[in-house]
Amino acid sequence: MNTFGDALRKLMDAKDVTGLQLAADIGITPTSVSRILTGQSPPRQVTFTRIIKRLCENRDEEQALIRAYSGLEALPEEAPILDSQNEAEDIERVRCFLEVKTQSILFKRSVAKELDKAGINYMQDYCMGPVSTDFLIERDGQRIALECRLNVQRDLERAILTANFPKKELGCYFVITVVPFDISETSAVTDEFVTATPCEVIDLHEKEAH
Repeated sequence: MNTFGDALRKLMDAKDVTGLQLAADIGITPTSVSRILTGQSPPRQVTFTRIIKRLCENRDEEQALIRAYSGLEALPEEAPILDSQNEAEDIERVRCFLEVKTQSILFKRSVAKELDKAGINYMQDYCMGPVSTDFLIERDGQRIALECRLNVQRDLERAILTANFPKKELGCYFVITVVPFDISETSAVTDEFVTATPCEVIDLHEKEAH
């Protein structure tokens, strides 16, 4: 019985994707796709992840492949493909990830610097259970959370949802989403979703204190 191969073939047929197309899109040989479909060898983890990204459009499709894949760990995996183009793409993705990570760290440091200059006490990277916030400020028994976002406009909806969690889970009465520059004219800033630059955070803190 070839559970994963059958599940993959069914999904490929539904998406009208051939083995040659799938091989080209995820960076393996057509022979490797054939071996996966016939159950001769399961995909490596990286290949499986690429298959999901290429074919799955919803959670049900993704879960169907994951369930089928879970029973294949005891079989020998398909041989890795030494492809210079795929390797270069992987390196570039890692480079971009590290660049964004570094920018995020530096931005958080700039926020901490402004808080230090203003003499505001805070806890950085505060966690409680599964919920965290970049900065937590406690004043007169009340809490303010600062959520740092380098590019809030890239995923504004997620930023708004994230800002609600400190209120519900950490008992914060006020949450400020800290951004590198003023976005009030281009984004939906409301009383429930407040954004401020690092310098403006100090003004908002002082305003709330009075």
